Amino acid sequence: MKKFISSSCLLLAALSSTASQATADPIDVDQVLTQTVELIQNNENRAALDNLNWLTRHGVSYDPSFHDTLVSTVQELWISFASNYAPAWKSYISVYNNAYRALSIAPQNCAAFDIALSYSQHSPNATTHISFLENKELSYPAIWQRCWSLPSSLKAIEFISEPLVRHYVGDLSDHFKLHIVDTLDATYRDCDNLPDDNLALECKDEHKQKLIDASVMYQDAAMALHDDLSEAGSIGAHTIIVLLAWQAYDNQN
Repeated sequence: MKKFISSSCLLLAALSSTASQATADPIDVDQVLTQTVELIQNNENRAALDNLNWLTRHGVSYDPSFHDTLVSTVQELWISFASNYAPAWKSYISVYNNAYRALSIAPQNCAAFDIALSYSQHSPNATTHISFLENKELSYPAIWQRCWSLPSSLKAIEFISEPLVRHYVGDLSDHFKLHIVDTLDATYRDCDNLPDDNLALECKDEHKQKLIDASVMYQDAAMALHDDLSEAGSIGAHTIIVLLAWQAYDNQN
């Protein structure tokens, strides 16, 4: 039986004073995350949820670089876990609500901005959060400039938000080429470095699917926001060009 960091141990660590934290052995938050995955796999659901709550509340204080993991890996793990363990939903939504309140009070709080955006991945908070960002933007132009990021741009495009796309994204075709096409093209050929042909094929298929899904999303936004066939057509052209380049590369290998 694997040994896990218990919730009680984590709680004691979180509640200890600054002085005692300075002298105690630091907690490896990445190891806590690894153990959380193992807890979920072993159906230790209550302990897994305790760990997720601890990571959300204290992970960044132990390791400031953990923020990116919190808004990506932890969020994805949590929402998947919640689909099979109902009590996890309440805590997941609480993470969003806390970040939303913090962002409402201090719009320049970029940590709260990132967390609220990431943890709004469920209905009705997904649409509610976009509306919140839009309304603040309309009342206070460029209010989100300091905290804006690629994930927030993609969310604005997905929800076809006119004020957010206009101010923070700009030309959709250029944005698609720079942030989707060029990014995927930079790693497509690396798939061949995987140790197994099946893994390489799966990797390439994932690249193609991400490209196509993003292309459809960008084209839909171009038509809905600008009614612009040329902009949508340019996005489609970028898509076809890189797909043909990938096909030519694969035919040579």
